[in-house]
Amino acid sequence: MSISICDFCSEPSVAWRYPAQTFVAYAVAGIVGQSVGDWAACSICHGMIEGGDRSGLLERTLRTLLQRNPDMRWAEAELRDQIAAFHRMFFAHQTGAAVT
Repeated sequence: MSISICDFCSEPSVAWRYPAQTFVAYAVAGIVGQSVGDWAACSICHGMIEGGDRSGLLERTLRTLLQRNPDMRWAEAELRDQIAAFHRMFFAHQTGAAVT
């Protein structure tokens, strides 16, 4: 696997890849952001995905984001909502089972 980070928690130890279709993740003030293709996952996030623990996955993603960016803590509720929306879009655009 190429050098990358987990698309869920940003850990550098990627072990899995989830096939996914490209989709528009956001559009703000005329700027469009896309999620392009497959998503990478570390073993911990992979376990949560496979176990159907979407709330655990959301909390792990939020926790690691705030650990790396403590100045964003004031926006925790909004970030939780945005991350949940991104995760829902991922699951809606996932095209197959995880591969190593």
